[in-house]
Amino acid sequence: MTTTPGTVTTKGAPDPAAPPTRHVLEHAYLPVMTLRESALANNTAVMQAYVERHGLLFAPHMKTHMAPSLAARQTAAGAWGVTVASVQQAMVAWEHGIHRILVANEVLDPTGLAWLASRRAADPDADVLCYVDSPAGVEAGRAAQDAVAGDLHVVVEVGFPGGRTGVRTAAGARALAQVAHDRGLSLRGVSGYEGGLPGVDAARAYVDGVLEVAVAVRPLVDAPRGLLSMGGSAWFDGVVDAVAGRPDDIDVLLRSGAYLTHDDGFYAERTPFRRHPEEGSLIPAIEVWGRVTSRPEPGLALVAVGKRDISFDEGLPVVRSIRSGADAAGSGGTAAVAQVVPAPGAVTVTRLDDQHCYLALADDRTPLTPGDVVVFGISHPCTVFDKWRQVLVIDDDEIVLESIATWF
Repeated sequence: MTTTPGTVTTKGAPDPAAPPTRHVLEHAYLPVMTLRESALANNTAVMQAYVERHGLLFAPHMKTHMAPSLAARQTAAGAWGVTVASVQQAMVAWEHGIHRILVANEVLDPTGLAWLASRRAADPDADVLCYVDSPAGVEAGRAAQDAVAGDLHVVVEVGFPGGRTGVRTAAGARALAQVAHDRGLSLRGVSGYEGGLPGVDAARAYVDGVLEVAVAVRPLVDAPRGLLSMGGSAWFDGVVDAVAGRPDDIDVLLRSGAYLTHDDGFYAERTPFRRHPEEGSLIPAIEVWGRVTSRPEPGLALVAVGKRDISFDEGLPVVRSIRSGADAAGSGGTAAVAQVVPAPGAVTVTRLDDQHCYLALADDRTPLTPGDVVVFGISHPCTVFDKWRQVLVIDDDEIVLESIATWF
């Protein structure tokens, strides 16, 4: 293939000269990140069924993937809207037609707050909310609301000692809710984050306390229904347990995001569906493909995949499969070569550099040679999507179905 001088090729983009319905190895430059369509479909259905079965609203965290086409898939399946972590992310969702948005952070930037406060003027049916966890946040919100003659909808974030953000005591949260109400913000309820706690029992006890605050501040909420939002992909079964006896006029909005793609590490170990298999199961959707570039010494192989391509903050990647050896034409690592799943411990990722992955081979007879293809599973999807502007969706025959864009 030739390219026009000066043309910039985006990492992960398919070969523009490749015809449609081609195997990923015949369609894309490596390294490349792919998503399995069958896994996406399964995970979307399983999680939406779960929240509906337990009477929750669902606003999956879009920060995980920042791919509007994936967010559209989630809302089409029944999600109330999306959660984001910043005003910039909220703007991406808004510009792609999603107008129910929870910004799961306190916003102090005046320009960002003004944009949030003006959403109902732009679309009367919009529902856009953000957090407050301090009097400073309330005052900044009031100033932005006045600046645009708008309406800022907020929830009070309730934290826990040693945790992330959020008011640290129930009394403090109730007092801040009163301040937000008295200063003329549209108080909608409360929110919290249980994902940073060490286990499901601790999460359940924490959510019990947040629910008590939600009930206590309900008289300050002018909306027909109060709101309690919790988020996380590890202990949401604890949330379900804790809110089972909630008042009828309080909605619970769950914000889990990693479920859509799942993973082969952090969430594979922690997902509530391992504790409750009768509720369903999730399938890892993410794979990163790379080629072996060097076998410089016994027991070591290097693959052209590194920290710029794959997540590593919650555990190193794992080898899901390899395509080793030559096809009939003498080419290594092609679609014509059958993939092999190595035995546990046979091929292990030990280290990542910017553009290199170090593989330890337990038995040097493992058939890996330069040009072979290694397919990796990842741990923690939130920090792999941001490395790619284009991601390929493939079917179970590894035929490319579409290319989706991310907006980071």
